[in-house]
Amino acid sequence: MLVITAALLLRWLNIPLLISTLIAIAFGLTGIGIMILISVRKNKMVHCVMYCPIGTIVNVIKHVNPFRMYIDQSCTLCMHCTKFCKYDALNPDDIKNGKPSITCTLCGDCLAGCHHNSIKYKFFSMENNRARNLYLILTISLHAACIAMARI
Repeated sequence: MLVITAALLLRWLNIPLLISTLIAIAFGLTGIGIMILISVRKNKMVHCVMYCPIGTIVNVIKHVNPFRMYIDQSCTLCMHCTKFCKYDALNPDDIKNGKPSITCTLCGDCLAGCHHNSIKYKFFSMENNRARNLYLILTISLHAACIAMARI
């Protein structure tokens, strides 16, 4: 939200292009710094959920998103899935509660780590593979549409 507000303010205040460019470069370098100093060190995508404007939008919009991930009763609490989650959305408390934390981006990387197929997607009453496939189709289509719009 701050990035969008800053961009609009720079435009409305007729800030010279050079200064706007320098601000954008500083923002990008700060992001790279966060990636190098925090994300790499923690081996988690901290920059995606704490700094990136798109990651912020995903985390806000997911509360109205009809797709959900949950952990069913077949979970043995082996915690193997936590090694696959790059967004730090799976910790012992979240797994015991049956759902990933607020930082979950619904990426599905954790599915590869669950040997008991306990982590599942849900879309209203549709579950697991059908819900995941629908989610992937919609997400890929949305990304393609956004990239196409950005090219215009």
